[in-house]
Amino acid sequence: MKISMYATCAVAIALCAPLVLTGCGGGTMPITNGGGGNNGGGGNGGGVNRSVKDEVIAAVETGFSTYKTGKGSSRKRTTRNEDPNPAPVFDSFYELWYLTSEDGQGVNYFEDEACTLPAGYSRYDRKYAEESGELKASSSFSITKGPKAGAVGTGLTELVYTPEFLYTFSFVGDVPGYYTYSTTGRWDSNGGGYKSYSKDQSGAVQRYECSYNNDGTSRLVFTDENNLEFTLNYNADQSGTGTVTGDDTTVLPATIVWDANGSGKITFKDGSTETFENFQFRRS
Repeated sequence: MKISMYATCAVAIALCAPLVLTGCGGGTMPITNGGGGNNGGGGNGGGVNRSVKDEVIAAVETGFSTYKTGKGSSRKRTTRNEDPNPAPVFDSFYELWYLTSEDGQGVNYFEDEACTLPAGYSRYDRKYAEESGELKASSSFSITKGPKAGAVGTGLTELVYTPEFLYTFSFVGDVPGYYTYSTTGRWDSNGGGYKSYSKDQSGAVQRYECSYNNDGTSRLVFTDENNLEFTLNYNADQSGTGTVTGDDTTVLPATIVWDANGSGKITFKDGSTETFENFQFRRS
C-alpha cells in the first residue's frame, strides 16, 4: 500500500518538533478599499479599529511566514558511520557542547568544550521493518545544566499497514522559562490531521490544528502573535470560507471568502470590507 499524500506530509511534519510552519503560496497581495470609501460606514475605519483590521490584512498577506511554535535547537540529527572521533560542537540554543553518542542514535551534552562535565542528552531510537515498511520511533531529551537546565521532551512515531493503514505521532516538551509545546497527529485511510500548541514564558498561547479529508476538503484553526484566531474551511478546489476572532469586538469577528484563484473579501463586524488577491493561506 502506498502512503497517501497527507501521510507523507505528516512524516515530514513529525520529524521536526517543535513544529515550525512556513508560508503557503507566494507573491504579494494588493489590498483595495471596499464598501463605500475610507471614512464611510462601509469603508476603512480609523484608530484602534484600523489597527486590528491591519493585523488581519497583514496575516492574510503573509500567511504562515511569521507563525512559529517554539524554537528548535540548532543541532542536526546524527547518523551512523560518521567520524569515529568527532570534535565537540557548540549548540547555540542550549548553549552547551555536544558529542555524538557511540551508537550514533543521539548526542550527549557537556558544559565544557573538553566534554568532561555532563549536561544532558538527546536520544532517537527507531525500529524499521524493511519488508512491511512499518516504523516505530521514539525520541527524548533532557538538559541538566546550562541556562536551559530542566528542559525535557519526548516523542513517539508509529506507522503500520496491517490490519489497516495508521500513522500517529506525538511530541511534548518543556523548556522552563521559555516555552512548552505539544504536537499530536493521526492519519488513517479516511484522512487525518494534527494539533500543535505552544505557550511562551508570558503565558501567550499559539495554537494550530488542521484536518484533511479524502475528498480534498480540509479545515484549519490557528492563532497568531496578535491573538487573532483564524478558522478556515477549504473546498477541494482550494476556495473556501473562514472567520477571524480576537480581543477587539468592534470590528471582530470578521468573515473571509476566497475563490479557487485566491481572490476574495474580508468583511468586518462593522460592515467595512477589504478585498484581496493571492490568498496566502491556500494549501501549496
